[in-house]
Amino acid sequence: MRNITGRARILLPALVVAGLLSGCQSAPVDKSRVLARVNGERITEQDYRDYVRARNLQEAALPNNPQSRQIVLNELINRALLAQAARRAGLSRTPVVHAELKEDRENILARAWLKRYLATHAVSRARLKRLYDQEIAKGPHREYKARHILVATKAQALAILNALHHGARFSVLARKDSLDGPSGAQGGELGWFNAADVLPSFYRALAHLRVGQIAPTPLKTRFGWHIIQLQAERPYTPPPFAAVARRLYRAAEQTRVDRMMAALRRKAHIHIVRP
Repeated sequence: MRNITGRARILLPALVVAGLLSGCQSAPVDKSRVLARVNGERITEQDYRDYVRARNLQEAALPNNPQSRQIVLNELINRALLAQAARRAGLSRTPVVHAELKEDRENILARAWLKRYLATHAVSRARLKRLYDQEIAKGPHREYKARHILVATKAQALAILNALHHGARFSVLARKDSLDGPSGAQGGELGWFNAADVLPSFYRALAHLRVGQIAPTPLKTRFGWHIIQLQAERPYTPPPFAAVARRLYRAAEQTRVDRMMAALRRKAHIHIVRP
């Protein structure tokens, strides 16, 4: 799923965030073990776990040992001291900091809603299996092995076709004339591919060829003009369900989020002020 609620400042002091949220709702009581007190403010085991989770998104994870735990605890103490100093100085009321805190509050609440929504609208394995079967049904049924020569103009393509009809070797002309450097260096070889790997028009052109045949006319695409030869074909073997289940799950989640957002927007009164 796309990161539509990415946190802008992961290491924002937890005490400041807690203060923002408690201003609009009752925050759940943190009953986890107290690890330290900084001028009377608690640092708890839950604070520690939340901080480590956020820290690991930005830096390499520390090894799990007492020394690393002390490093993290010291970072939490430093964070608390800095937050306290900022509050004493009234920085939370300055326009820039106020705007940043508002942004973080919105991100936190949006992420919390998405987390709850996805937990209560989980995609079932049966749904994933149906999506898989649908993909297989509408997916490619053949794979092709082919080679091509790519040139800039139709006139060049017709000249190469004429040379091939008069006995010129495809691989030699590909190395000499093709604008597709990687395949040209291999004599025009593209290897095996299916419909998902190439332009639709390129795939369709191969469906009309016999193995060994060169397409009688050049194919025009946004890349230029292609002279194509079909080398082999075989039935397409789709990837097993297990290999694509995670991708299908993310896509299904995104579809549900998109529908939920559309419903929220339909019910909302949104007025966009034009400049």
